[in-house]
Amino acid sequence: MTMKFFPKMLKKSFILSFLIFLTGFSQGFQSTADEYNLKAAFIYNFTRFIEWPVSGVGNNFIIGIVGDSPIDDPLAEIVATSTVNDKKIIITHFKKAEEISFCNILFIPKNSSIPLETVLEKAASKGTLIVSEKEGCGKKGTAINFLIINSKLKFEANMKALNDAGLKVSSQLLKLAIIIE
Repeated sequence: MTMKFFPKMLKKSFILSFLIFLTGFSQGFQSTADEYNLKAAFIYNFTRFIEWPVSGVGNNFIIGIVGDSPIDDPLAEIVATSTVNDKKIIITHFKKAEEISFCNILFIPKNSSIPLETVLEKAASKGTLIVSEKEGCGKKGTAINFLIINSKLKFEANMKALNDAGLKVSSQLLKLAIIIE
């Protein structure tokens, strides 16, 4: 093992430990803010365990949010001081279906007024990780779907949607997921 590889491996181990910590910590949310702080942390940490075929537009890594969501503020706090593969993270909001354009990660909140099928039709492309938070969305085609099970934040991983998007997901991340084939 080279010294150059060791820090990268150590960093991934730390991040994986952090994700495991978050899944245990999420028991008994005190508020909606707590839930969305955790979801924002998960979304950012997904970037460490997923390899994108398209790394962004220019020097940017784009995270899109469909409509309004309580995830906006905690995600903005995280990305203000973070990068993905040395690319600046940009948050884009899509209020209407026709506004949806390429992004590396697209978050669909549970209160989205745009039907899931429409969002998937507009956004399902190579290189877009589609993340949702509504029961059944993982089975309907989103790549990652957050769930609350026994007061704990969990996530489903739809393997077909991940493969169709051309995303390579670390087995370490998949160990934490509820797998949908």
